[in-house]
Amino acid sequence: MIISILMLASGLIILLTAAHVIIPGTISVAYYFRVPAHVVAVLLIAAGTSAPELIVAIQAGLNGTPQIVWGNIIGSNITNILVVLSISGLFFPIATTDTQTKRDMILLLAISAIITISAYYFAALPLFVSILLVIILACYTLYLVCLKPDEEESEKNTEGAELSFKRSLIYCIAGVAGLVFGADLMVNAAVDLAVALSISKAVIGLTIIAFGTSLPEIAAAIASLFHRRADMALGSIIGSNIFNIVAGLGITRLVSELPVTTEILVTGIPVMILSTLILALLIFFKQPLEKIISVCFLAIYCLFLGLNLAIGI
Repeated sequence: MIISILMLASGLIILLTAAHVIIPGTISVAYYFRVPAHVVAVLLIAAGTSAPELIVAIQAGLNGTPQIVWGNIIGSNITNILVVLSISGLFFPIATTDTQTKRDMILLLAISAIITISAYYFAALPLFVSILLVIILACYTLYLVCLKPDEEESEKNTEGAELSFKRSLIYCIAGVAGLVFGADLMVNAAVDLAVALSISKAVIGLTIIAFGTSLPEIAAAIASLFHRRADMALGSIIGSNIFNIVAGLGITRLVSELPVTTEILVTGIPVMILSTLILALLIFFKQPLEKIISVCFLAIYCLFLGLNLAIGI
């Protein structure tokens, strides 16, 4: 018990430190490569912070626990929207008017629909769907790499000149490594505690592991807001959810069968679709994510968490 608590505390310290250095590093990389900062946020922060979900998913698939795979990916996407964005929105209103954000949101809706149909129709993720997801991953990454910043974005990125190119790369690499390592410490400690309480694997995946693997996103999003880059916060969350699905589920299915469990069908997927649709409406109608909406998101997550814990214990 004491070791688990120490691991939780150590992981939190590492997370906060990593988040503090990765944002200025990301802005600087965007400046030197002449690309939009939110693109670097998606490619570096979103993909980098999605590494825990991908690693956990592959390990769970190889260990024959598909309920952990589904729970981790679905639960993480729920946590990113209902918790990460909510915590960020409690500090600063998050604008949802960026054109690129709308495009990413459309893609997230599409791939969410694909895995939802697969889960309810096939009661699993078919191999051909996983291949499609991996193809989408490759195309999406290529698309982001080819984007160029507009004049307003270029002006925002000028603060990146404060760091040398070498130092900005060090900041980015150290930041991603710290986010992933810190989250891993906290997830391991949380899982040990949950197993001791005899909570089901699917519920552990949907709640504890999902929340734990979303800790990097929480730290990075809040750090983005304190650097007054709300576009990076929202972009990294949507990008992280995209990477969770296309990489986490798509790649894992290539190495392991992924049947769907009852908990995922009853609570996981419905709440994921609901939260994604609400976020899409906010973005399409240009409604900023303010405190009242953040509180509502957190209330939905608390209901989701309570229901799953009630089912799993």
